[in-house]
This record gives sequence, C-alpha cells and structure tokens, in this order.
Amino acid sequence: MNKTAIWLTTGIMSVALLGTALIQFYWIGWSLRLKEKQFEESVLAALKRVESRIIDKSEILDPAEFLLRREGSWLQNKFDLDLVDRQRRINPPPLEERIEPKSLSILLQQELKDLNIDLKYTYGIFDNRKNRFIILNGNYLVDMGKKLEASNDPSYNLKHELKESSFEVSLFATEYGTPGVLKIFFLNKNSFLWRTLWPILSLSLLLVGLIVACFAYVVNVIFRQKKLSEIKNDFVNNMTHEFKTPIATISLASDSILNPNIINSPDKIKRFADIIKQENKRMLSQVEKVLQMALLDKQDFQLSLKKLNLHDIIQQAVENISLQISQRNGTITQDLSATQFIIKADQTHMTNIIYNLLDNANKYSSDTPEITIGTKNTGKTLEIYVKDKGIGMSSDSQKLIFEKFYRVPTGNLHNVKGFGLGLSYVKAMVLAQNGKIAVNSALGKGSTFTLSFPISS
Repeated sequence: MNKTAIWLTTGIMSVALLGTALIQFYWIGWSLRLKEKQFEESVLAALKRVESRIIDKSEILDPAEFLLRREGSWLQNKFDLDLVDRQRRINPPPLEERIEPKSLSILLQQELKDLNIDLKYTYGIFDNRKNRFIILNGNYLVDMGKKLEASNDPSYNLKHELKESSFEVSLFATEYGTPGVLKIFFLNKNSFLWRTLWPILSLSLLLVGLIVACFAYVVNVIFRQKKLSEIKNDFVNNMTHEFKTPIATISLASDSILNPNIINSPDKIKRFADIIKQENKRMLSQVEKVLQMALLDKQDFQLSLKKLNLHDIIQQAVENISLQISQRNGTITQDLSATQFIIKADQTHMTNIIYNLLDNANKYSSDTPEITIGTKNTGKTLEIYVKDKGIGMSSDSQKLIFEKFYRVPTGNLHNVKGFGLGLSYVKAMVLAQNGKIAVNSALGKGSTFTLSFPISS
C-alpha cells in the first residue's frame, strides 16, 4: 500500500469515526431534550393535580350559612348567597386565608413521589396582587415592607430562582383574574436528567471508545506494516548488494583460474583460490547472521553461562577491530575503570556483542573515528559503554534501532554496509543474559551505548 492510499484510507476512516461520534452525541443531546420535555410535562401535570385538590378554606360553610341550608331556607336566601359569592369572586379573600401550607406540602410530596422524582426542591405561593411570595416551603412569609435585598443573600437568591421558574400553575382563577400562582423550582434538575441517561450515555461512550481504540490500533498497524515493508525492502536490497559483490568476485576468480595463461601458474591459482575462500567466508558470515536472528526469534538457542572476565573480552574485541580503525586513521581508547568486572555470561555471544558495538561505532563515524570503550561499577552492577563522535541519531531513529532490519539513515555516508541485524541481535542477547541496554545520541554529536550486567559474586 503506497503512502497516498494509506493517507486516503486513514482520512476516510477518520471522517467515518468523527461522523459516528457526532451522531452519538447528537442522539444523546436529543434524548436529553426529550427527557427534559417529559420531565416538564410530568411536573406541570402534577402541579395541576395539586391545584385541583387544594381546598379553599374560605369556601367552607360558616355556621350561619350551614343553619340556613339545613333549615330549608335556601331558596329564600339564594339571592343573598349568590350576591355574596359574586362579591367573593370579584374581591376574593387573601390567599393566605384560603390555603393551608401543610396540606399543600403533603399534596406536593405525594405527587412528586408518584413520579419518582427524588430531587430537592423549593416551592411557594406567589400573590399577584401583593407581588411577593406569601408561602414558602410550607411556611407563611411575613411582609417586612420594602427593603434593599442583596443578591448574595441566600433567601433572596432562592426566591428569585423560584420566581423565574417555568414550573407554575394558576390558583383560584376566575373570569376576574388570577389571584396567585403555585411555583416550584428544582435545585438539581440537570443532574437528575443526566442521571436518567447515564446507562445509555455510558454505553455510548464505551462503544465510541472501543471504536476509537480499534481505529487507533488499525492506523498504528497500517503504519507499522508500511514501515516494516520499507525496512524489509531495504534488507532485500542490502542483502542483494552484499551477496552480489562476493559472487561477482568468486565468478571472476574462477574464470581467471580457468584461463590457460594462469592454470599452469600455481602461485596465481593459489592467490585466486584464497580470494574465493575469503569471499565464500564473507557470504557464509552474512547467512549466519540471518540464521542467527531466526533462532533468536524462535527462542531456539542455548547459552553457556559461566563467570567471565569482561576486561579480557573487551581487550580481545579491541584488538580485532583496531586494524579497521587504523586504516581510517582513527583511534580507540580503553577506559576500564571498573574494579569488579566478573559477570556470568556466554563468552561467544558476549564477544559478539562488544564487537558489534565497536563495529557500528566505526562504521557510523563519518571522518576519522574516535571511539572510547569503558567500564565502571554502579552498586552491584557493571556498566560497559561504547562512545563515538560519529553522525549520531535522531530521537525517532533511537526508537527503532533495535528493530530487525532497521538501519539508521546515513545521508552522504555511503560506506555503511550490513543487514540491520546487529543491534537487534545485541539487544536480544543482552536481555537473554539478564542485562540492560540503553542509547544516548544526538545528530552530529555521536552516540553512546551503555550495557548493564549484574556482578557475579
């Protein structure tokens, strides 16, 4: 998959994910609005039921009226009673004389309980003529006259929010007007509505989270596969180059031996035979590296662990690579400061580890190599470091250098050969021998690799 196809696929998936998330949030918002509408309709219906059940105390028959009705004098006093009733409707008694606060409180509690509304609330009777509340939360309010009420007064804020509440119902309404209204205000209405939606919201968030996680995983896999594809292609190209040169050299040497002018010259035959042998050895070495990594992948290897003098191994590795470094007019310095340098490890693999690090330090030095290898003790740990002043690495490269087949970009440096297996092998064998490995590098300033192993007692 090329880069354009990857970005196109990622873009389409991103749009689809965003659209799914937006639909989910729109649906949640719609559900919240629906719940709010249902809540408002239920509360208003409850208030109307409360209004219909409120008993007007002023309409209860007084003793004189009761006697008139009981004695059959209703007809002759009908005119007087109708006149009184009309006067009461035109000029009704004060609301506080018509409503019993405790009865009102009980009615509200019953209605809200039937609706399964367990919210804290405040309620009151607002007198339209007096333009103030006369009953608040089951208690009469005394008119204290005009006063300057501050907005930070809790009682003021409570009455202000109650007055602005949309939950209200008219009381004792007649053709001559409405003397007052019953109002109620819920302190945590929004939290109650969200609480009713919480199961659906949790499920939606979980599904969106799963989709995002899967999307991130797929994108990560796509880019990793692309990177691995590039690395493997690079590996194939490098392998082709590494094998092409010795094969061409062997072919040329073979043709030369068969040349009539050379076949009768033992010295020349021996020289060409040595060339064939060296090139064949070089090819076998490269094949061995690939096979070695295959064994590491399958964990199909055995270590011969024994106590080793690491300073001896370092000195031997330095001796082996010194010729290559000196050919480039470079220097390699040993700073073996550790006083405890005996560790338990496999001699062959430990030698390969040290040599690989020194070889990389040499290959990735653009000019004259300046390499330092040293040891020191930190507590019960032996640390080995290999430091160079080469081309260094970016932070992105440092995250990938221990991956198989990965090779650090070398810019204008064209003499770096290999399959990108060295550091992958180094890390695998360090970990297999209970060690740790770290790298510190900066572009143009070189790199430092540090190995840590427990000291053997």
